[in-house]
Amino acid sequence: MTALQRQIHDQMHDRVCRHTGRIFFWLFLVQWSFAIFIAVVRTPWTWNGVERSLHPHVLMAVLLGGTLCMLPFALIHRYPARAITRHVVAAVQMLWSALLIMLMDGRIEAHFHVFGSLAFLAFYRDWKVIITATVVVASDHLIRGLAWPDSVYGVANPEWWRFLEHAAWISFEDVILVIGCLRGTRELAKAARREASLQQTATTIQREVEIRTQQLAENAERYRTLIENTEAIPFEYDIAARRLLYIAPKAARLLGCEPSELLADGFLERTVHPVDREPASAALAAFVRGERASSEAIDHRMITRQQRTIHVRTFLSTCYGSRLHGISLDVTRQTLLENDLRQAQKLESVGRLAAGVAHEINTPIQFVSDSLQFTREAVTDLLQSMSAQNTALAASRAANGRAPSAAGGADTATDDADEIDLPYLTAELPRALDRALDGTRRVTAIVRAMKIFAHDKREMAEIDLREAIESTLAIARHEYKYVADLELHLEAVPRVTCLGGEINQVILNIIINAAHAIEDVVAGSERRGKIGIALRQVDSAVVLSISDTGAGIPEHVREHIFEQFFTTKPVGKGSGQGLALCRSVIVDKHRGALTFESQPGVGTTFHVQIPIRPQATPKNAAA
Repeated sequence: MTALQRQIHDQMHDRVCRHTGRIFFWLFLVQWSFAIFIAVVRTPWTWNGVERSLHPHVLMAVLLGGTLCMLPFALIHRYPARAITRHVVAAVQMLWSALLIMLMDGRIEAHFHVFGSLAFLAFYRDWKVIITATVVVASDHLIRGLAWPDSVYGVANPEWWRFLEHAAWISFEDVILVIGCLRGTRELAKAARREASLQQTATTIQREVEIRTQQLAENAERYRTLIENTEAIPFEYDIAARRLLYIAPKAARLLGCEPSELLADGFLERTVHPVDREPASAALAAFVRGERASSEAIDHRMITRQQRTIHVRTFLSTCYGSRLHGISLDVTRQTLLENDLRQAQKLESVGRLAAGVAHEINTPIQFVSDSLQFTREAVTDLLQSMSAQNTALAASRAANGRAPSAAGGADTATDDADEIDLPYLTAELPRALDRALDGTRRVTAIVRAMKIFAHDKREMAEIDLREAIESTLAIARHEYKYVADLELHLEAVPRVTCLGGEINQVILNIIINAAHAIEDVVAGSERRGKIGIALRQVDSAVVLSISDTGAGIPEHVREHIFEQFFTTKPVGKGSGQGLALCRSVIVDKHRGALTFESQPGVGTTFHVQIPIRPQATPKNAAA
């Protein structure tokens, strides 16, 4: 038995002894009272003739009974768990049996008190106490049976073996009680072992709880430090109550308000930008219905207390009942940088196309200028001829019939008409004007295309994709006209709600890539490639396919072509931003798809799929 088990066993045994001692304390009082009662009722007086005196039984009950109670009372009170107390209690209890048997004049019924007393003593669960009690009662029966037998057996001359008979029955009970005591001791030991095991388990659990509590406290502190110092803002939102249950303290600093205001009813409705409230609510509802993945961000704007607009990107993670968890990020700076990057990309495209556009405009301007110069000279000659004819006609009328002079004026007019070649001017002058008009129309178309391409709307709007394609082809013509022919298959499709300026940029980037791919193949030869552009409607989306007859995309670079700053072009010719920007615009902002098919030596086809109507939470350029 371990030290802990021994300690617990001793504590249990101590409790048993204390409890049993209290039982005997009250039992002694009851027996003392009963002995006095029996003595007073049965033999209160003793007679000497007519004189009476108090019977010795009464004196014995009062004095001897009190004497018997004094020592065990003191030990039970002072040393309740000691062995000496148990053995004194056992001896005194057997003496009480002897006293009661004597007061009952040895009646056989009084002997049952012995058996009851032994049973009570077994409460101590100490078999040695049973032996002590047996020795005391046997000694009493032996001594009194010899000296005063009628006080024990109720007769003056009992059989000599009467003592052995009583001893045999007491021994029989002793065997049973000793077995019970031993079993009780074993049960007490088992209980001590169980209690020790439970205490050890409890100690282990308590230690684990303390360790886990400490770990939780450390994790909570680490989490708090992380929350207060990271850019992420975790939150818990009650969908039913439509209010925040928790949000990181950084949100108060970001929005310029008090932390208590963050959890107020209607806080989000007041701070989310009015334009973004409905799309954000639709995205939240779609997530709750399981129609939106947690990896899909919700971009929206919020209005601070200082009326400043900030851009926020929110990711929803879990939803338990009506409680929604997620994190938000302040992406204002990132959004501004993305806008700057898009503008830089557009400026790069405009810069790259500037020379070609200038050439495209210069050519029609040149023949407009030539046609106007020719027209000016022709009109000048005609005006001079008309002036000469008018002069001759006036002179002819003034001569009043002088035929020779009139004839001379007519000859002069005829010579002037022959000199300016009037039939030639009559034929070429309309052609020159037509060429001038055609040139101005071409310049107007290019300028209009440039205006459409450069117009950067920050909000979704309906556009005609065919017009967007034609405008982009107009300003990109110089990139492909020397190396490829165009093949257009533009079906009539519905107007698409999108970010028109960014869609134009996507089309331009892919067309320029196609032209460069063909140029690499046909360079140094007179061959020409082909750029095919097809537009069609597929269900609730339109699909724009742009193909080229370039060299194709090698297998080892296909998985990287949409990565930012990745390019296969020589240094200085490509920045690696074009296709990354295209993917961002089509996939992230329009919830569309950008895929490609490529076959080495044959060419590449890019497929741009754009929803006709925006998804639940379209990402506009301002978001």
